[in-house]
Parts: sequence; C-alpha cells; structure tokens
Amino acid sequence: MIAFDGARDPPWFFQYIESFSHLFLDIKFKTKDLTINTLNFSLDLDFTGFDGLIFYIYKPKANKFEFDIIDHRTEVIHTLKNLYISLEDYRPQDSVDFVIIPFGQFKEENRFIPTIHSGDVQSSYQIFAWSPSILFKNIKSVIRISNRYNEIVPMDAYGGYHYHFDISFKGNKTEFVFTLINILVRLENLPDIEPIVPNIKSLVSKTNELLFELCQRSIPLDMNALLRELERLKFNIDHLTKEEIFNWIDNLIDFYSAKE
Repeated sequence: MIAFDGARDPPWFFQYIESFSHLFLDIKFKTKDLTINTLNFSLDLDFTGFDGLIFYIYKPKANKFEFDIIDHRTEVIHTLKNLYISLEDYRPQDSVDFVIIPFGQFKEENRFIPTIHSGDVQSSYQIFAWSPSILFKNIKSVIRISNRYNEIVPMDAYGGYHYHFDISFKGNKTEFVFTLINILVRLENLPDIEPIVPNIKSLVSKTNELLFELCQRSIPLDMNALLRELERLKFNIDHLTKEEIFNWIDNLIDFYSAKE
C-alpha cells in the first residue's frame, strides 16, 4: 500500500506507471461560469539542468486520454498548447492529474518552473514526485513497505521561486519509453475509452525520430540491431494493424529485456 502526502488518492495513472520515476501536477481550476463547457489552457515547462525527453499524459474528460512526448535536450522552455478539460466532468473540488515522466538525466544543478495559462480562470497546483523502489518491488510480499509520494516545495532563490530535484529523484532510462508505449497500447482496451491508436502511432513515430537523433551522437554497439528494428517499425507504422503494432512492440521489449 502506498502512502501519500496530502488528503487525496494517488493519480489515476499510478497503477500503470509505478515502475517509472514521475511527477504529477495536481492542478485545480476555479471557474463559476456555468456557460463554459470546455476550459482551454496551456502549460509552460521550464526545465534547466535536464537532458532528455519528457512524456506527459492527462485526462481532459472521463473517457479520453491526451498524451505526447517532447524533446527537452534543445529547448529550455516548452509550451504545451491546446490543452483542455471538459467542465461537464469537472467539479471545483476535483483535480486535473497532469503526469510527467522524464526520460534522461537530471544534473545536480537543476530547476523546474511550471506556468499555467488559463485566461481569466484562476489556477493553482501542487507538485508531487514518485521514485520507484526496487526493494519495495522485491520484498513487498514479505514485509509491508510504504512508498510515498512526496510533495516538492518550491525554493526561493536568486531569480525567483523554482523547484529543485535532489539526487533521490532520477530520470528513467531512455529506452524505457517503449515500455511506456506498450502500457498505452493496453489502455486502448479499457472500456468506454475513446480510441487512442492514432495517437499511439504518432507517438511511436515521434519517439523513433527523437531517439534516432539522440543516438546519432553516440550509439552503443549492442543497440545497432534494436535501432534497425525500430527503423523498420517507423517506416511501416502506417500500414500495420493495431494487433501487429502491439505484437511488434511486445516482441522488442521481451527480447531486449531478456538480454540485460
């Protein structure tokens, strides 16, 4: 059983990403305008001291997921546009759980400043971090251990408030992004969820492009075969059925996990 800093349940996506280091923004909006059905907002992710890819996912409505992956190796500030929530499913006491999964490396001197733009609608947020415990995974059936979501408190330093991640919070290995894609594939089968196959295809294509670009700098010899296979998937993605894409990803994960 996990523990949580705050009087609320873990984010809806936790059961799928327990094995990933991740952040989530507990976002709240205050709106009294009952004539608005959809609230549009954008989010600035200002990361310094981080080299890698950032995946995000949130539920704008009860039966829909929105997700994407962005490259923070070249941009310090990335603005996520066209975000929204359906106010038909939202109550003032509810939270929008915006989950962020970093793939890459945090340097010792790092800063994170999120900024929400929601027009005239007031917004607020808290940031919580989760680091998976190998010990928790291996002996939880023997000893009861409570992993904990920890709230990250902003620091007041020169240049204003910002969030800092200490050495206990690490980014995930870049290749783990394909394990995450496999999880999204399984979400497709959840009842009453709008189809997400087109978004998964787009994510696979974009991830391949980002990882190929990353690997052009320095590519380990034992990754050559994997990259060739990913390139085949990239070029064939639009001509494959949903089941064929799922099986291809499953086979890659199973094969290369067994080699480690």
